[in-house]
Amino acid sequence: MRFPMTVLRGVTLAPALLVSFVLTVVVCALLPPALGLVAFMAAGGVLVALALGQVQEPAVAALTRSRPATEAELRVMAPVLAELCGRGVDVGALFVRRIQRSSTPVAVAIGRRTVVVSPGLVEATYRGAVTGTEAAAALAHAVGRRRAIRPCLELAVLAATTPWGLMVTTFRGVGRAFAWLPFMRLAWTLRGVVGVICVVQSVVEDRAWAGLLGGAVIAVTYLVPAAGRRIELQTEAEADQFVLSLGLGPVLAGLLRRYGHPMTLERMQRLETAVEQPQRPRLRLVHG
Repeated sequence: MRFPMTVLRGVTLAPALLVSFVLTVVVCALLPPALGLVAFMAAGGVLVALALGQVQEPAVAALTRSRPATEAELRVMAPVLAELCGRGVDVGALFVRRIQRSSTPVAVAIGRRTVVVSPGLVEATYRGAVTGTEAAAALAHAVGRRRAIRPCLELAVLAATTPWGLMVTTFRGVGRAFAWLPFMRLAWTLRGVVGVICVVQSVVEDRAWAGLLGGAVIAVTYLVPAAGRRIELQTEAEADQFVLSLGLGPVLAGLLRRYGHPMTLERMQRLETAVEQPQRPRLRLVHG
């Protein structure tokens, strides 16, 4: 079943925005009154500025931990950007990640015509390990993902949900640290049963609101990851179609296959499908 992207985005963003707002209020409340008020107003001012399209470059650099590409990097990527422009994809600004990890995406489109690439892609393009056409396919896929999601007030939302991201990262680190304990995985798997018991017991004890609140929190731990996986599948499929429409599908498939990126058979077939070019009308001469 295919869900609208707006619904899926709402499921993932609503808890993130709510929790981020609560955390911000709590932190500001713990500060001295004057300092807390200034911090809260400053945070609100930054979000308003981002929503109005201001301070785009500093925001992209801060939120993605990147920097504008240097002249040397721009010279390396110039043929790639030129090829994309020739295919109708305009990249206005190129940023490069400051730190590259194993989970760092090769390219991410963000903001107004901005693409953030990994330093590994720039180096591989310079050394010839990745051809210009392959790099163009990777950047085009990033642009296609953003077009599929069509984010509204993207930078403002990313900044507003930063507390949520920090909290999730912290909890994941704690979970990995204690994953060796017996029955930890089993306890997490059975959290749904615990939620049902919590709701039933609270209703019996005339404390329904507490049980419903606990049950809602546990339900979110199921809904948000499920919606995230659905968003990933839909955006990947639409981005693949976008790359395919540019004639770069087989190129991207070859690049992913060469670097051992896991792909389903369905995706390989989708990327390697030849795009039928529209036939030009033929003029026939009529002899009188």
